[in-house]
Amino acid sequence: MNKVQHKLNQLSATAICGNDISSSVLYVSALAIAFAGQYAWITLLIVSLVLFLFRKIYGEVVGALPLNGGAYNALLNTTSKSTASFAATLTILSYMATAVISANEAIHYLHHLIPAMP
Repeated sequence: MNKVQHKLNQLSATAICGNDISSSVLYVSALAIAFAGQYAWITLLIVSLVLFLFRKIYGEVVGALPLNGGAYNALLNTTSKSTASFAATLTILSYMATAVISANEAIHYLHHLIPAMP
């Protein structure tokens, strides 16, 4: 019995990826503004320059290994399984931390919308 596989179309996949990427960027910029104040633009410029320097590496890895798994898959094909597993563990921890930060920021935002909320 063959099951029909449903895949995301280009618009849905782009929306999910864009949300994943932009959410981290927005958290960092808000934290930079909170801590660096008027000098936040310098911090964000440095981050942008570092990411610009690594753009070819990201492009090469994504182009060579367009499979699911991200860092785990890239490292599994280039290093040992234990190194790839360690990277996968760090990726899962990163996603968990992002979820906690997202929930915390959502509550802070909701508190500003509804000040009577405890």
